Order: sequence, then C-alpha cells, then structure tokens
Amino acid sequence: MKQDNNQEIFNYIVLGKDGRDQSYLILQYDLIQTHEAQVWWCHANQPMIVGEVVRGKLQPSVHQKVIQGNELPTSEHQEDNLPTLLVEKY
Repeated sequence: MKQDNNQEIFNYIVLGKDGRDQSYLILQYDLIQTHEAQVWWCHANQPMIVGEVVRGKLQPSVHQKVIQGNELPTSEHQEDNLPTLLVEKY
C-alpha cells in the first residue's frame, strides 16, 4: 500500500517568501536523507522567517479552484492550489 507522505511530519527550511500572497518556498529534508529533497511553494499556519528551520505536516489545499474547459491556469489558480504547512509549535 502506498503511504501518503503529506501526512508525515518532516523538517523544512524556509528558502523564500512571496510578500504578495504570503506564500513560502520550503525545502523538505531529513537528518538521514533516504530520498531526494523536495521543494514546494506553500502557505503556513503561522508566520515564518527565511532561513528558519521548522517541523510540520504539509497538507493539500482544500480550496482548489476547478479549471473549466480550455481555461488556462492563472496565478490565482496556483495561489488557491498551494498546500499549507502546519508548523508544530515548540
């Protein structure tokens, strides 16, 4: 059975922030790297600082916009489709 990695807790480094839509560029990493590191744009449940290391779960978007017919995805579709990083509180 395939395991859903979005439900697992990982460490992330905040690589960047988009001040326009308050999204973050994050890098997932493990202390013992068993697979290739992954990078995502996401929203977060709390403010983060570029360079900060956080721990949390990456949840898929619940507000995805459906693209109709021949409509092309816009930045608005992308913003609504970003996952959310649920950062653990220390």
